[in-house]
Amino acid sequence: MPKFLPSVRNLLKGQSYFDLLLGIALLSIFGLALFRISSLSYEIISYSRARIAAKYIAQEKIEVIRNLPYDDVGTLGGIPPGNLAQGENLQRNGINYMVRTIIIYIDDPFDTIAPTDTDPADYKRVKVEVTWGGIAASSRNPVAISTDISSGIATEIEGGVLKVLVFDANGNPLPQASVNIVSSGITPAIDVTYETDEDGEVTLPGATECVACYRITVTKTDYSLERTYSISEITNPLKQDQGVFADQVTQISFAIDKTSTLSVSSVTGREQNYSPAPDVSFKLRGSKILGTDAYAQPIYKLDDPFTTNASGQVTIQDLEWDVYQIYMDTGTSYDIGGATPLLPLNIVPDSTNVLTFVVYAHSTHSLLTFVKDPTLSLIENVYVKVYDGVSFDQTKTTGGSSAPDFGQTLFSGLEEKTYQVEATASGFLNYTGEVIVTEYTKDEIVLTPE
Repeated sequence: MPKFLPSVRNLLKGQSYFDLLLGIALLSIFGLALFRISSLSYEIISYSRARIAAKYIAQEKIEVIRNLPYDDVGTLGGIPPGNLAQGENLQRNGINYMVRTIIIYIDDPFDTIAPTDTDPADYKRVKVEVTWGGIAASSRNPVAISTDISSGIATEIEGGVLKVLVFDANGNPLPQASVNIVSSGITPAIDVTYETDEDGEVTLPGATECVACYRITVTKTDYSLERTYSISEITNPLKQDQGVFADQVTQISFAIDKTSTLSVSSVTGREQNYSPAPDVSFKLRGSKILGTDAYAQPIYKLDDPFTTNASGQVTIQDLEWDVYQIYMDTGTSYDIGGATPLLPLNIVPDSTNVLTFVVYAHSTHSLLTFVKDPTLSLIENVYVKVYDGVSFDQTKTTGGSSAPDFGQTLFSGLEEKTYQVEATASGFLNYTGEVIVTEYTKDEIVLTPE
């Protein structure tokens, strides 16, 4: 009789293999879960032990400071000055702890504040922060202990008050911003960093008197940076290094916010189907200025060169919120024949932006036209004619709505003189005007609906 069915022995053997594989799989899952639970438990225990040790370190530091004479309560390079280190490393139980000591004078409003209060250094506030590394690192959750220390008697402190205000792009106070203050022109020298409070402020009574000696730099993780400048760096800085005068308040404000990203693509003209244009060098310039030079020319905060790669692309990181313009530097091989979105480009905080611009061979004199409706929206497929009545007469159309040169078109090979411009589009009245062309010239045309 033919044997079409497997034997009972084979069936049992197959079942045994399946049971074995299933058992191994379940054991692996259980073992992995057990290992993860054990690891997590170890991390939690290690973190708790490290945090307890950090708390003891902070308490010890506070007690040491409390037992110092009042005049000695200060940090090296800080306001008020003293002999305590701003930062130090300690080893406990094989863990490296970083201890940061922050001491400032407090101008308490109970007796009014400066400048009404002519002795604004009412008492000192001490804050000790302890962080640590290792497997169970503190990350951004340090142990922090604060205390106020008073002299017990009325004391008059020499100097003035330095007050720093920090805002975001919308004008809202920005807490926990880093404020670094440096001055090597006074004794003792100052080099200290504070964090703004919930009102975005750092107030420092007891700052040593000086003229334009305090360099102030403000930033925050993933935020832009703003600082003061000396007249040796910028002839006429908008934010000059600050001075402090006796019994007066020096106040300065800064604006920072989260940075953004800009991805830029350079492409050829519509005649080449907007294919990638590799290795195109350009400059990116913001509208914010740091001041002016000796010839009253603006010094821009950002005016940097960039070059697209072999694929015609480049990504620019850490851009501050601003209005940016892309332009070609002197001696370039290209002219910009349009861009999407239309330049200049407004970049807001904490944003990801994409820009594509069209390039053509450089011409000594050229004209880039933009055609818009009364709402200033670009119009596609507009016939634009540029002529001089002598030797030049050329008609082109603006780019389509999905093209990088939407509503724009470039005329090259022009001369330095006046040209007539005509524009026609369905649903709009014909336009006639003139434009003086000098080097790379831009002309905006607004069409009126029929």
